[in-house]
Amino acid sequence: MPQVVGPSATFIAKKAHILKELTSPLRDSSPKGGPDEQILPLLNLINSHPLLVTTSSCAGRVAVYVEGIRTGKSTQLVDDEGGDATIDARGGSVGGKGGGGRWIYVSHDEPIGTIETWSWSDLLFDGIHIATDDSVNNDDLCSRRYVHFKFEPMILHVLCANSEMANKLLGMAVAAGFRESGYNGNILAVRCSLRIDAPVGYLSTSGDSIVPLVDDNYLKTLMQMSIERFIENRRRTERFFEGVKKSFNLGDVEERVETKEERRIRKREEGLRKQRDSLCKTVATMMEAVENSIEPESALQ
Repeated sequence: MPQVVGPSATFIAKKAHILKELTSPLRDSSPKGGPDEQILPLLNLINSHPLLVTTSSCAGRVAVYVEGIRTGKSTQLVDDEGGDATIDARGGSVGGKGGGGRWIYVSHDEPIGTIETWSWSDLLFDGIHIATDDSVNNDDLCSRRYVHFKFEPMILHVLCANSEMANKLLGMAVAAGFRESGYNGNILAVRCSLRIDAPVGYLSTSGDSIVPLVDDNYLKTLMQMSIERFIENRRRTERFFEGVKKSFNLGDVEERVETKEERRIRKREEGLRKQRDSLCKTVATMMEAVENSIEPESALQ
């Protein structure tokens, strides 16, 4: 039988460091600050193998993104309550994420229930203002900061102890439907082409609002397409999970316990949603009370 080569001391040290960071209560460098809950079972399974360790991941997401710009100009988005959300623009490439680009909507979960009532207001964080018109000359088209609707499937990077392990894991990934996977050195990238990237609007000339290029019906179509991709993305991820578990003869792995920081962030997000809902109800009640308190003009004469 061929001798099984164990992990090197360097790999063991790297894996120990990565796993320590993964379970740390401190936020990591990703926008979310930690791994997606939906992909934790797969991460835990892979990390239970002594010759594998995950380095970065995304479970899959639908997002709306404002491009960066290529000048030193700064802009501000104004929310419906008059608050400023400054974008510090230091320059970026066409369609790129640099230069002050900003996510204005991100969800790692497929929408629950019907999408018939979806509109632009459901795809924007912080109630960003939507402009109904914008006076832009054709000369300004090249400088527009476009708003993209994106669906991005699961992507996972795995550091393998050797090329043999990387090749084995690559075969499992491709068999599960992640046909764009590949490895460089001993780092395997697991990915596929279930993507959507559609321009749906642009930042207004004044930089304080978003001008839609498509109507709500088109957004509903994109969201429906995203739901279908969420389902297929989950199916492929589950096939990959089962393939890894069976091929490497890995047993059931306990789900990683939510850290204090993750719980704090989740509770904060839940609290902010409740505050927004409560504020909307309060404002509506106050407006109704004000309207009821105003006497008709005829009664004042």
